[in-house]
Amino acid sequence: MKKALIIVQNKNSTTKKFGEAITEFLLNRGLSAEIIPINSFEPKKLEGADYLLLSGWKNGSLFTIKHPDNEWVAFVKNLPALKGVKTALFTTYKFFSGGIIRSMKKYLGSKTESLEYAFKSKDGSLSIDDKIALNDFIK
Repeated sequence: MKKALIIVQNKNSTTKKFGEAITEFLLNRGLSAEIIPINSFEPKKLEGADYLLLSGWKNGSLFTIKHPDNEWVAFVKNLPALKGVKTALFTTYKFFSGGIIRSMKKYLGSKTESLEYAFKSKDGSLSIDDKIALNDFIK
């Protein structure tokens, strides 16, 4: 059985809800899927993982370029290389996603072979497009 880890930086309930929706979707597709708060994650969890979906939280006001916060940056720096672990990013937003995914990719880029998939939600739910993309992601 394929294994997915969903790491949530839970600064708000919308991000947690989005992580839970992703987890439930993957479980319904027959994967072993576990949601883990970023501050409870241990690198040994990556053993045997096929997929990693990582959320992030942004610094900055509504109208500034968004950057991941210090907790997220430190987490990524301490991650081992994700060789063989297909990786995606996800985030939630209130008004504009503000480039947070692009900023997250810069930090995570040296840890993984590719970051083709990124998911964004305003309300924490999975859209039809998200579900189609998640199906592609787990192929």
